[in-house]
Formats: sequence, C-alpha cells, structure tokens
Amino acid sequence: MIVCLCANVSEKKLDAAIDGGASTLKEVGRRCGAGVACGSCRPLICKHLKCHHAAAAESAEQVIAEAGEATSERPLGRMVPALA
Repeated sequence: MIVCLCANVSEKKLDAAIDGGASTLKEVGRRCGAGVACGSCRPLICKHLKCHHAAAAESAEQVIAEAGEATSERPLGRMVPALA
C-alpha cells in the first residue's frame, strides 16, 4: 500500500524508516521523503509511529519482566562491604 503519493513511499518503506530509527514526522521525511509535500499522509505516518512506539514499549516491558524473573530465580551472592 502506498502511504505517500507525493514521494511514492510504500508502507514497507515507511516501516523501514521507522525501524531504522525515525521517531518523528520530520525524521520520517528525512529518511524516506514521506510527509514533506502536501501533508495528507501525515495522520497515517503518525499512526505508524504510535504503533511502532507502542510495540517497542511493550517489548521492552516484556524484557524487563523476564529479566526480573530471571534475577529472582538466582540465589543471592554474599554481601561484600564497600571499601572506604
């Protein structure tokens, strides 16, 4: 599906720009050209940005939760006093 007709940017190219680090409309425009001409695609670009950020946040929360579970399963080592 074409997201930006002005720059001929597909959904795949848009997702690649976001996956490549674009986190704002301006960065998306710099990376793939979408959203810099007429602006009619900007709402869809924003929707993609929000979806990617939500997925990344959910993934990060899952990693943190899994790390917490792994940490709680390990036996605690002995405490060593700090040197002054």
